[in-house]
Amino acid sequence: MGSCDQEEKEVDYEGTQKLAKTFVALLWSFFISLGGGLTLVWWEFEYHPTNSQLWMVPFGLIMLVTPVIVCFSVFVSDICNSSSGQLSASLDDSVHHPV
Repeated sequence: MGSCDQEEKEVDYEGTQKLAKTFVALLWSFFISLGGGLTLVWWEFEYHPTNSQLWMVPFGLIMLVTPVIVCFSVFVSDICNSSSGQLSASLDDSVHHPV
């Protein structure tokens, strides 16, 4: 009985750790997108009337859209490469490293 309880605790800990890593990655993606959106809003109100500081527009757009594209591609890759129809709960399992 003791070894079975120990194994269940290890599995729960690993699952919790993977969930925490995924949550942190999604939180950072949200903050990067938020920074891009705020950059665009700042440019709109501060510099748009004079059309100065135009570098802020592509920079803000890249920061706004890139995390969404990355999350979507990881999700689709995880679906396409899942074994027996089950999705992986971790971003680590869905990234393929070159051999």
